[in-house]
Amino acid sequence: MRLKFREATVWKYAIVAISKIIEEASFKINEEGVRLRAMDPSGVALVDFYIPHNAFYEFDVSNEVNIGVNMDELAKVLRRARKGDELVLEMTQLGKLGVYLEGRGSRRFMLPSIELSYQEIPEISFEESFKCKILPKLFKDIVKELEAISDAIELYAPENSDALYFKAESEIAEAEIVLSSASGALIEYESTKEARSKYTIDYLSDIVTASQAAETLSLGFGNETPLKMIYELPGGGTLQFYVAPRTD
Repeated sequence: MRLKFREATVWKYAIVAISKIIEEASFKINEEGVRLRAMDPSGVALVDFYIPHNAFYEFDVSNEVNIGVNMDELAKVLRRARKGDELVLEMTQLGKLGVYLEGRGSRRFMLPSIELSYQEIPEISFEESFKCKILPKLFKDIVKELEAISDAIELYAPENSDALYFKAESEIAEAEIVLSSASGALIEYESTKEARSKYTIDYLSDIVTASQAAETLSLGFGNETPLKMIYELPGGGTLQFYVAPRTD
């Protein structure tokens, strides 16, 4: 197995974000591409990372391979990636995962493959009463601003509205940020019913680490439903997160 991806920093930001939530995971690599699908130990967040085979400029896979890795160790390696570096992933004869960063010079790392079975996690479906697309950096800035106020953030969208409200409150302060299509903050939106859910801000703060990997971010939620977040990666790849709502 040998894979080559032109921009290593896409993987860098995606894997660093995943490593903040998932400790160990298994990559499934077959003729369709590369996929990682796992849930965090608390069952609050699910991640689904997918890169199709045609996003790689070299994709040499003869048989399906499952590679278990420690996500923190993989993130430590990919943090070394610089803009313009290419990423090479290779399975060695000794069963280790070779991670090569090739740009101005070549840096090579070997990570042990962990015996993990690929998690077959059922697909999650729920009514997304409100869906929109925004710039990833904008959402990151909102999360960073509101985490100073509270440990939770409420998302609210009135029925048939082009506005999305972010609210946080504590005993000493409260804050509200409004995005709308009229202001240009919502690139696209779809509203069918009122949507209101609250989420633990620590999870969102970890997830927004992936902001630099993508150009657009899709959000979807309903009334007391998970928050669906889709980072659209270059080459048709996606990095999806589902965060369970808080019920307090």
